[in-house]
Amino acid sequence: MKLSDVFKILRKHLVLILVTPAILAAIVFVLTRNPAFKYSSATTLFTGFSSNSTVEMNNSSNYFSVNNAFDNLISIIKSRETQQEVAIRLYVQHLMLPPNSTNYLSDKSYLDLIKITPPHIKAMVVKSGADQKSSDRYNFPSLSSDSTLISSSYNPPSIDPVAYEQTVRNLKDYMLKNDTNFVYELLNYEHPHYSIDAISSLSVKRLENSDLLELKYETDDPGISQQTLNIYSQVCIKIYKRITENRSDAVIKYFEKQLDEAKSNLKIAEDKLLVFNNSNNIINYGEQSKAVAMAKENLDVEYNNKKIKLAGVQAVIKRLEERLGTQQQMQLKNSDVIDKRNQLGDLNYQITSIETMGASDPGNAQKLANLKKQAEKLKGEIKVSVGEMYAKSNTTDGLPAATIMKDWIDNVVEAENLKASLDVLSTRMKEQQKEYSVYAPAGSNIKRIEREISVSEQRYLDILHSLNTAKLKMQDNELASNIKTFDEPFFPLNPVPTKRKIMIALAAIIGLMLVLSYIFILELFDHTLKNPSKATSIIKMPVIGVIPKVLLKSKNLDFALATKRLLDIVVQYIELYLNDKKSSGPTRTLLFFSTTSAEGKSVVIVNLARKLEEQGKKVLILSYDHDQNRNTKPSLTDELEQLSENTPKTISGNKSKNPSIQKNIGYPDKLIDYDNLFLNEQIDNIGNIQLLNYPVNSNFFNIRNYKDILAQNDFNISYIPDYVLIELPSIMINPYPAGLLPNIDLAIMICRSNRVWSEADQGAL
Repeated sequence: MKLSDVFKILRKHLVLILVTPAILAAIVFVLTRNPAFKYSSATTLFTGFSSNSTVEMNNSSNYFSVNNAFDNLISIIKSRETQQEVAIRLYVQHLMLPPNSTNYLSDKSYLDLIKITPPHIKAMVVKSGADQKSSDRYNFPSLSSDSTLISSSYNPPSIDPVAYEQTVRNLKDYMLKNDTNFVYELLNYEHPHYSIDAISSLSVKRLENSDLLELKYETDDPGISQQTLNIYSQVCIKIYKRITENRSDAVIKYFEKQLDEAKSNLKIAEDKLLVFNNSNNIINYGEQSKAVAMAKENLDVEYNNKKIKLAGVQAVIKRLEERLGTQQQMQLKNSDVIDKRNQLGDLNYQITSIETMGASDPGNAQKLANLKKQAEKLKGEIKVSVGEMYAKSNTTDGLPAATIMKDWIDNVVEAENLKASLDVLSTRMKEQQKEYSVYAPAGSNIKRIEREISVSEQRYLDILHSLNTAKLKMQDNELASNIKTFDEPFFPLNPVPTKRKIMIALAAIIGLMLVLSYIFILELFDHTLKNPSKATSIIKMPVIGVIPKVLLKSKNLDFALATKRLLDIVVQYIELYLNDKKSSGPTRTLLFFSTTSAEGKSVVIVNLARKLEEQGKKVLILSYDHDQNRNTKPSLTDELEQLSENTPKTISGNKSKNPSIQKNIGYPDKLIDYDNLFLNEQIDNIGNIQLLNYPVNSNFFNIRNYKDILAQNDFNISYIPDYVLIELPSIMINPYPAGLLPNIDLAIMICRSNRVWSEADQGAL
């Protein structure tokens, strides 16, 4: 589409383009003559989410956690529970206000409130706090609670905080009874001040990337605007704090319970180890088991050493006895000496036992000293007895008996000592073996008990660490939930400027855009032939001429002059074309056809004939019998073409649906002037024009030229025509004589410009 085409379209619809925006702007102007003034107030909350004020000062800020915290807080602010709580508290505050409290409620709003509140609701208003009930689920219970402090912060001094909280509780309980009571309907219907729908119009947004959250509220009462924000900020802060702290408190209680269980399990395991140590006399199993093992090893070594030494001493004694004579040996076996030797062996056994067990006890030390003294005395007696017996005797080897006897006595004494030591060591080794058999399995039991203690202790420490972390997190949550009102809501003195001018301008712009969109959409989806250039591009044939609609009123257009000039142009084109084409005779044959019926062939042929007759040409019109064609049953294509025609085929004087509206918005009157001579298809056979109607029968399809038509129908003419205008029935639904086409000079197709050219039309063409 060219720019010139755009200007043509705009010029064609200029009145509609100007009128539609003006009408819409006028409608908005009328509807907004008495705008309801709105008063807006705002408050700012400091959250501390971004600055990350926590107990762990090295805890870095996380972008997603900060956004999540803001989303949680905004969701709580926008939640229905919060809005319901704010609506009830605002309503209760207004019920308890004394008259003329214009800072909280305008006189008009106060009168409306008193008018709509039924008596049984007024009876629920508590005058004093004497009948204070238990706390509610939002923790707004009593004078000792935070709720009273909150309510006192936004209520006037004349309202008793306790009575206020009790009244809030009364209305909430009453609202929850059913969905038909006054309070429920007040909150859920469309009251401008107390409905949840009105409260939900509060806007909340984060100020850029700061810790600040801005709340704005707009209503028709400045006091209500301020008080709604006051109540809203306090309620949402309390609810957010309750949710965050309760969540951490539940975690702490869980870990405290788990810690008690872990502590109990650890104590049971430790008590089990204590009982085991007591029952087995274990103080330090590692040191004791090591000492037992070393003592057993030392006993074994000492026992073996003494056995070896005893064997050596016994061999020495045997050798000394061999060196003594028989008589000396017999005397050595004297009963007195033997008794004393046995006594010496007993004393040595006792001495060795005491020395082995230890002499740390003063009683054992004294006893050991006495036993040693007795042993020395007994040794001396044995030496004296043996010395007297062998004082003057010699050995068999001729050696002095005293020397041999002295050695024998020493070895006998040592042998007895060794025997006594071996007996004691043997007894001690048996006792040590019993003690060793106790310590051997005790190690496994102690290790199992210690492992159980270690597991219980580790679980106890882990839970203790988690508990400390949870408490630290609780402190962080308390800091994070410590939201403060940074900027208190203000009392708006001036109403919010109305957007009436913007709305009027916007209505005009929208109207203009709608009209332009509608016009260009129609043009875009207009697939009709419309104009010569578009028809040429679609049909692929040159346009020989254009004939306008014959309207009853055509504004400033001189239709007679226009049609006359257009017909002249058509005749000129025909003559120019025929002059360039050689003809076999003086008569030029023009064939007129259309793909469908009701295209206007007859009207065009008659008017061209008149124009040629004016130029002194002899014209013969051969038109098919229209009455015969109408008597045949119309095909589906005929019916569709009849329905799709934009030109009404009614009697003269037919009116369009809305001619006055079309005229007023700048469009031409669509009434057709059926009385105009141009539309008259009848022509008298006088002068140089003659009209003959031929029937369409079986002979029609055998014709080769116009003379065959005259001959087949016994038509006689008294002259040789200059032009023969032949009209064919619609070629889409009627056959035509193929032999006629090579013998015509020019074929002209008649087509309405307001129709859509279909594939069927193109196929027929």
